[in-house]
Amino acid sequence: MDKIYNEILDYIKKLEIIDTHEHLPSFEADRESDTDVLKEYLTHYFSCDLISAGFSKSDYKKIIESKLPIIEKWKLTEPYWEVSKYTGYGRSLEIAAKEIYGIDGISKSTIEELNNKFLETLTEGHFKKILKDKSRIKISLLDVNIFDKEYNILNERSIYCDQNFFRAIYNIGNIVCPLTWDFIVKMENDSGIRIASFNDYLEATESIITKAYKLGAVGLKSALAYKRALEYKRVEKSDAEKEFNNIFKTKHFPEWHERPIYLGKNFQDYMMHYILNIANKKSLIIQIHTGLQEGNGNIITNSNPTLLTNLFLEYPDVSFDLFHIGYPYQNEITVLAKNFPNVYIDMCWAHIISPNASVNALLEWIDTVPLNKISAFGGDYAFIDGVFGHQYLARENIAKALSKKVSEKLFDIDKAKEIGKMFFYDNPIKLFRLNGKI
Repeated sequence: MDKIYNEILDYIKKLEIIDTHEHLPSFEADRESDTDVLKEYLTHYFSCDLISAGFSKSDYKKIIESKLPIIEKWKLTEPYWEVSKYTGYGRSLEIAAKEIYGIDGISKSTIEELNNKFLETLTEGHFKKILKDKSRIKISLLDVNIFDKEYNILNERSIYCDQNFFRAIYNIGNIVCPLTWDFIVKMENDSGIRIASFNDYLEATESIITKAYKLGAVGLKSALAYKRALEYKRVEKSDAEKEFNNIFKTKHFPEWHERPIYLGKNFQDYMMHYILNIANKKSLIIQIHTGLQEGNGNIITNSNPTLLTNLFLEYPDVSFDLFHIGYPYQNEITVLAKNFPNVYIDMCWAHIISPNASVNALLEWIDTVPLNKISAFGGDYAFIDGVFGHQYLARENIAKALSKKVSEKLFDIDKAKEIGKMFFYDNPIKLFRLNGKI
């Protein structure tokens, strides 16, 4: 088994791969420079494990916002780091420290050296080193929701991303669920359409989606499972319009005051169907967040992928790329991908959520789902070093699953290598129609 695994892993380590999902800065120059290794590494994901372990939010805030020396920050973090470091999130960071900086283990005795080496990377060239040279990523699909060339990297990523590293996926979440008048103004600016009615909003929506594709987007994305359940019922246009008209109730607020809006479920459901109807006509691809939500808390049942079933049925020409293996609903994802020709499994984020669950899910899918329905990797990180750690784990996990199937004599080693290349490269290339675009 070890010999089989090592041969497959050696092959997979050399593969050039497609990264199906990232939250990185659109350009390396936008990477935050006023930082340290703990502030960056605890931007998200592993910080949630620390907080789950008991790390206070006030102390976490000190890690992110204060100018404390790195050793003082480590003292605050250490008790919770030590009990969390074996999770997928923790292991990804340990891998990054070792393979990028030559630091064997993140601890009190190594944190200052790690930080010093990390600070040296805050110059141009680190993106290429990590994404291209070390991770062998051909292209990453970047989650974006704005067209502006001038933007705030702390909150948003622009569709005008660095084409050496990224292709854009346009996020439709704010169109379906806008929260402030500022976003309505943003839609007006991006579409060139003044929004004075519901029909104007619909026209602006189609204009923006069309423009996103003309500017190079290769798909759409929804992460609305963070805000609401994934069930989108068909509703009458008149019911959606009644809710839409409520946005004008705060339009008279002064510009220096936040002008909040809340549009209810009828509006949101209608807009999702409206956008999918556009996608259906154009045979577009949509990525949908399913399963675990980032952060501490939330309602996991909102993100059960089976809630999307009516959409799969009603929009057969839309390809649905379901994120994060639906964890902990990976069995439901299995059935959906098996039953629906337009449903695909995306393992983005999954290898660091649970390496073991990812291996076991893949073993199940090989037995159950056509091989062309699976994309093996998406880093899903907001900081660059995490991407390296994640792809490292992903390659190991895919090799583990494939080697087990070889040992069961389901296929031979050469076929296992071919399947590994399908998962990491061929499948996402075909799904996102990237031939000729990278």
